[in-house]
Amino acid sequence: MPTHYTEPLSEDFPTDGDKLINIAEAIWHLPERHDEVLVLTDWQKWLIRHVLERYPEGHELAGRLRYKQVCISMPRKNGKSLIGALFALYGMLLHEPAPEVISVAASVDQAKIVYRRLLHQVNNSDLLKTLFSRSTEHRGLWTADGTGVYKVIAAKASTAQGLHPSLVVFDELHVAKEDLWTAMALGSATRPDGIVIGITTAGDDTSDLLKNLYDRGSKAMDGQEDLERFGYFCWEAPLGCEINDEIAVRKANPQLASGILNWESVKNELATMPEPEARRYRLNQFVSSMNAWLPVGTWQNLPRGNVLNPKVFAIDRTPGWDYASIVTAEEQENGLIATELIASFNNTNIDELLNACVKLAKYGQIFVMDNYVLADLAMALKQRGIRAQTTSNKDLINASNNAYSRIMLKKLAHPNDEIVSVQMQRAVRKNIGDSWKITRKDSGTDIDAAIATILAVWYVETQKKPTQMVF
Repeated sequence: MPTHYTEPLSEDFPTDGDKLINIAEAIWHLPERHDEVLVLTDWQKWLIRHVLERYPEGHELAGRLRYKQVCISMPRKNGKSLIGALFALYGMLLHEPAPEVISVAASVDQAKIVYRRLLHQVNNSDLLKTLFSRSTEHRGLWTADGTGVYKVIAAKASTAQGLHPSLVVFDELHVAKEDLWTAMALGSATRPDGIVIGITTAGDDTSDLLKNLYDRGSKAMDGQEDLERFGYFCWEAPLGCEINDEIAVRKANPQLASGILNWESVKNELATMPEPEARRYRLNQFVSSMNAWLPVGTWQNLPRGNVLNPKVFAIDRTPGWDYASIVTAEEQENGLIATELIASFNNTNIDELLNACVKLAKYGQIFVMDNYVLADLAMALKQRGIRAQTTSNKDLINASNNAYSRIMLKKLAHPNDEIVSVQMQRAVRKNIGDSWKITRKDSGTDIDAAIATILAVWYVETQKKPTQMVF
């Protein structure tokens, strides 16, 4: 069961959950094995039954769904998209007449994950095909009589204005805006059994909507009368626990507790994750939006090494041109990637950096730099026939994740240059949506050498494995 949840109104409460469970286990096929039908775990059945609780006979709202809004919070890899898709199926077949089911998330692509789960089942089920007339990737899923539709909308409150959804599957609450949730809740409130079901992982100190929903959930659990129709189901590890505490991790991960996930795999995963990321995505605990990106001493304890055959020159500078650094990297025969700071500049300018790059161009290797701060330098190099590549914010996110993984696995070597070592400890991680990147803690912190280092490592890594995914 969840760590925290709103209690049902009675022990033997009426629910639509049993109907949905019976249908799902009769017709829902596993995507990887079409000949096998889904068998829901006990915790999944428990959750479905509680979310779809109805008021009992004798109550003034007898027969109505109890909850108008629901917040479900659990770590990644616990089947959130499957749960969302099952609730969407319920919304289309078992909920209200002329249903309008909507998937929404921080991005349309994320919202489509749940939508595609149901669309896949419809397209591969002879029975479901008879119940739906139209099913497309972009124009929605329609019931056979044409009265019901399931669609994905953009994550903007203005897009939600004027809609009256019967059921909303709201993903990624930790990065969503309060006004969009409010718009969906108000729109669904016009339906007798309209319901908004939010499914998420924990957030950080910028997750205002989710913090508010957690607060409402806590008050609903305490029996606050005006929150009787707010459902709250949260799996999380105890505060203060170690990230590799097996009992604590099992409490937060129902798929691990039920045997779907393997503890050895989870433990190995935790060993290479930054602690804030491990706490947020595996222990489902709130974290700060900015934390130290490396445990103390980790960088200094890496193998020693120098670059013998440079494969790339990565460059970065501080915003005011006070400092700049050039770092090179190569992959060595032992599988390590070696990095080395080869130039550091004080109170510099583009001409000085350009002259240094022209001298290094004799090695015939590419120059890599951030497009936001050094686009002019990249252009000047290209005009001279020197290879240069600019990187995006997404590239820096990938580079940060990739460098962290290599550092934790001790697959990175360096000569322990003082500037780089100091900056590696000064850098912090900043949450960006569902990922993160390293950044400056404040305007007085310089990390140009650290940024150049992870960009150099990223370039060598991507050239070695061009199809590698680092998220």
